[in-house]
Amino acid sequence: MIKKEGPGWRLIRDPSRGYFSNLIGGENWAIELSDSEWDSFVQVVLDLHQQYLDVQDQLMGEEDITLEIERNPWLAILKGDRYGWSLKFILSQSEALHRGAEIFWPKDVTRFLLNAIEKI
Repeated sequence: MIKKEGPGWRLIRDPSRGYFSNLIGGENWAIELSDSEWDSFVQVVLDLHQQYLDVQDQLMGEEDITLEIERNPWLAILKGDRYGWSLKFILSQSEALHRGAEIFWPKDVTRFLLNAIEKI
């Protein structure tokens, strides 16, 4: 089992749990993910972060930016400015289970979340 957590976020990978062997969480919420949902979640986070890095130096002072990626089963939205960003994910019609969720990490959490994802 791999468990990483901090104030306002947590990530757990536990293959012994079967189909939903991954968990992501925030301040007052958590959702279990399948391996395919986890894999696509991680790739979307990394891709959004790279897009943010590509434009970060071009942002002026308090100029806001919104970046979106829609990749089954996720709609991911990064909102931020030159100094940081928040993440919102919408899980919809996931595989045969037809479940959905809205997920959010605020600006003061995402840097730590990204660091943990990169280490896993």
